[in-house]
Amino acid sequence: MWRSESIVKRRRAALLAVTIVAAAVVTRLATPATAQGDLDKFVYLPLVAKQGCQPNANEARIAGLMRSDPQQQRPSLTCHPILAQVARERAEDMAARQYFSHINPDGYGPNCLVIMAGYPLPSWYASCPEGNNIESIAGGYSTPDLAWQGWMNSSPHRTHLLGLQPFFAEQVEYGIGYAYDAASPYQHYWVVITARQE
Repeated sequence: MWRSESIVKRRRAALLAVTIVAAAVVTRLATPATAQGDLDKFVYLPLVAKQGCQPNANEARIAGLMRSDPQQQRPSLTCHPILAQVARERAEDMAARQYFSHINPDGYGPNCLVIMAGYPLPSWYASCPEGNNIESIAGGYSTPDLAWQGWMNSSPHRTHLLGLQPFFAEQVEYGIGYAYDAASPYQHYWVVITARQE
């Protein structure tokens, strides 16, 4: 009995040590200089969450608009910390590396990024590195209301964000990201990820 309790205690201590080390990992790792200049790459770890589902004011406004839209077809919406982390870092990455695309300069799309972060997408979702069944982005809109209106004026984004097709209506977990960089081409970057787990 004592021996098995000792083993359990050692395993718990080891798991705690791994958790503490993982939580202390810096999410950005510098890479060597390339012909295109120095690049920062993100490492997504499911144990690392900067803010999780603690949105800033702009992100909270987008969430409120998405929830309260009278045409919203999802029965409920719940913020998921991994999706929030990835959405926020997607917005920050676009601002920092000055691009605007569902596919980052490393060739990864949102499906791949949320899976790498530890969120288990359904197996029938696109599994190629650049796959996107979950993300809407906007750039250049200075307020959340303007970003939302831009999405609502775009049929594919409207369908995604309001769950107007059953595929999207089943995506009841979400994350929202916003970043601002005055030196970046669009300055304001908005990301909404909706998903469901396998």
